[in-house]
Amino acid sequence: MARSLVLTLLVTLLLVPGTAEASPHRAHRSHAARTRANPAVLALAVAERYWAAVPCAGKVTVLVNRALPAGLDGTDGWVTFESSLGANNLQAPAASYTQCTIALAHWQWPTATAMRQDWNMLCLTVIHELGHLLGHPHSLVAGSVMAPVFTNESSVPSICRSSPG
Repeated sequence: MARSLVLTLLVTLLLVPGTAEASPHRAHRSHAARTRANPAVLALAVAERYWAAVPCAGKVTVLVNRALPAGLDGTDGWVTFESSLGANNLQAPAASYTQCTIALAHWQWPTATAMRQDWNMLCLTVIHELGHLLGHPHSLVAGSVMAPVFTNESSVPSICRSSPG
């Protein structure tokens, strides 16, 4: 439990702040208030509960409002990491992953408000990306959170089907 809280706090501090979070009074806000104010932090906590696991020795950075890297057209989220077999090699044992990052695309979720309004898909995307950091490959099973593409909300797990904070 304490490890999860520390991880959530670290991720909160590493996220690119939105306008509401840029306030000089940010340091005085409670952990619960920061989590409610940042849907990406909440989505990471939900993803950890979904998988009942924390990858990368608990060191996962979530970056929001990111430009798409070349070759990832239309992608709304992706992971980067180092592994025993090199950068971003999903064939490597997940236990060897370090420098783990989940990135969320600017085009899909440019603001915290957009993340809240599209909570189900944001939550599903973070669960999916955290699954990769745990070593899960894409799945062709209908309704799987590890499907390579989501065209609707049929894969959204029940843990995501409520409004964030």
